[in-house]
Amino acid sequence: MNKQTNQPAEKKKNPLSAIIIVLVVLAVLGAAAMIGMRIPDTMELERKMDVAAASINADGVTALAAAIEQHPQAANLADARRLADEMIKVAIDEATAATDYRTLEAFTAALKENTAWKPYATEENQKKLADAWAETLRRMQKDQDQLNELKAVAARIVNAPALVPADIGAVADFRLPVGLAGSEETRIAAVYAAAIALKAQDLADSTLALAADKEKVRAGTEEPCEECGRQGTVPCQSCVRNPGKCPSCNGTGVMKATKLVGKKFESVDQPCTRCDGSGQCAACKGTGKRECFYCKGTTKRVNTQLAVRSMKENLKQLIADIDRQGAELERLKAAAAR
Repeated sequence: MNKQTNQPAEKKKNPLSAIIIVLVVLAVLGAAAMIGMRIPDTMELERKMDVAAASINADGVTALAAAIEQHPQAANLADARRLADEMIKVAIDEATAATDYRTLEAFTAALKENTAWKPYATEENQKKLADAWAETLRRMQKDQDQLNELKAVAARIVNAPALVPADIGAVADFRLPVGLAGSEETRIAAVYAAAIALKAQDLADSTLALAADKEKVRAGTEEPCEECGRQGTVPCQSCVRNPGKCPSCNGTGVMKATKLVGKKFESVDQPCTRCDGSGQCAACKGTGKRECFYCKGTTKRVNTQLAVRSMKENLKQLIADIDRQGAELERLKAAAAR
């Protein structure tokens, strides 16, 4: 008779369950590996986004667009693309507000030629760029019309036999547009020289205050002072015989005076009234020299003929700059028409 066992029979293992467990483990490991691969890309792209956001220009967008291509596994890829697109829009708006056609040229070329920019060459961005160009060219044409008026005044001054204060005032009041900002020092130098030639000191002072390089602006109107031998000082005429010494007491600081002492007059010493007892020449404070009247101690003196020459040279340069800006506008208009 067989013995009955009290132990329960072992359950048979289900092979399907084992396969599922293995697959789950592999999936988890794969996800972990994927996350591990994406973390460095995400962090590096985040860093590139921070850098790009600090420099909203064509170079900044190009760097960010390249980083997006280099890190396709980054978790923040969509955010980076949105940032690049927003940077393009902001840069176009800022360039339009500043009439900065060079930035618009850079963006136009990048959207057409740079493969990294291809995802952002959308219909919306293309229209925004076209509108920006239309507004910028409109502003530039308005500026050029005003510049042409300034050019006519400048030419009239250059060719006139005598200076007309009203024409000088027109150049002085004119404010150059952004596109010609590099010529501002030329305009200032011309106005300053004209003011010197006209002996309009208030205009000369207010104009010189605007100059970035005041010495350079003054240089066109000055020559070495020969009255003082380019020293800035001349001998003091009050103490020329005994330089620096009081001419009344000969530097002793005392003078003889006659006073009634008792019933008779006596000669007594008393402090020199001219130098208050210092013994120094009061006019030059003991230096023996006085500031040159002609150059005011600068060693240079104004020459009106030099000033007129400087004025004309600067106005001719300003006219050339205006013509160059006009040619640039025509180039941009021709490019926009193509």
